[in-house]
Amino acid sequence: MTSENPIGSPLLFTKENIHNLPFPQTEDGDYARRYLIPLMTEDPRRYIRNVFNTQLMAVKVGKTVIPITVTDFHPGNTYTVSPYSHYVSYGGLEEVKHLGNPLVEAVVKAIMKPVACHFRQSELDNVVFVNNYLLSTNLYPSVNSDQLSALSEALIEWFPDRAIVFRSVDQKKNPHVYQTLKKLGYDLVLSRQVWYMDPVAALKTRQCKEDLRVLKKNGYEVVNGRDLSDEELHRAVRLYELLYLQKYSYYNPQFTFDFLKLARDAETLHMYGLKKDSQLNAIMGFFVRNGAMTQPLFGYDTSLPLEEGLYRLLTLVTLQEGVKRGLLVHASGGVGKFKKVRGGESVTEYNAVFTKHLPLRRRLPWKLIGLVSKAAIPYFSKMDF
Repeated sequence: MTSENPIGSPLLFTKENIHNLPFPQTEDGDYARRYLIPLMTEDPRRYIRNVFNTQLMAVKVGKTVIPITVTDFHPGNTYTVSPYSHYVSYGGLEEVKHLGNPLVEAVVKAIMKPVACHFRQSELDNVVFVNNYLLSTNLYPSVNSDQLSALSEALIEWFPDRAIVFRSVDQKKNPHVYQTLKKLGYDLVLSRQVWYMDPVAALKTRQCKEDLRVLKKNGYEVVNGRDLSDEELHRAVRLYELLYLQKYSYYNPQFTFDFLKLARDAETLHMYGLKKDSQLNAIMGFFVRNGAMTQPLFGYDTSLPLEEGLYRLLTLVTLQEGVKRGLLVHASGGVGKFKKVRGGESVTEYNAVFTKHLPLRRRLPWKLIGLVSKAAIPYFSKMDF
């Protein structure tokens, strides 16, 4: 379907008519075309296995294309399409295991059980996620306050029974998005702590100089992802799974071979690998938007000795690419101390949530998340997550 009110109002596109979308002749517009058409016209699970009960759509507002996801609850959903997976399954139940305190873990699980039940009954997952490429981090394109306001108004009209949630909002790279949504009545609730790195400054740190020494010492070759064979792409999927799924959480996006093949062939990600003795042992992939880069694909062979330094070497390659391209590096969340000593700056990332058009029972879970957020943000900042 296509929704159109006055001239210049946002237009909504689904899988049925995405080919009618006049993608802007810009870098961001071309990226949106290459990425969205395959994922919208086919089942998204061909590319990301744990995207259930989700429709991927696109909105054209002015000369900007912004993807949205419309999701209903599924217990196995990745957190990138599910607030329930984000705040309950992943953040509330899995993350507490990393504290290494059985008593605290037991208490949190006891508290979370009735909370989880309430969240399901109040349809927390009936949401529209805005600017959602189904990735852990969604960088914002160049978009102004008028576009954001028109987009918000249209989404409330199109989806009157769903919460409207703008993902990946922060005050470092897109403060105008934060401020505009706040003025429009959105609640800014904690998503996670993320890290930004100035690659020029980072490469001058003692740690990065040591990383460069390790790269030379360990004999790794940096290879361009365009040159990876299909067999090596299968290996790359496995490397990502070893780190982001097995070590961290299966609620992270579960990329498939087809996702990496699209990344290689359509350059939806710029991929680089680390090879030694003709064996691919590490992989990273980033995309660029509006002066920043971020790496949703990151993985290495976790069975190899720590002395190989594969995580730090991937980070080094990321920073080197940032310098070459003159970009700010959005280094996502986690491993805060590692990023801090390399010049990283910790920033609070929010979900901007609009629920004023919903009945009270639908608003209550977001109010609860908001209250917990206010208490948690100082702690998260202090702990350098």
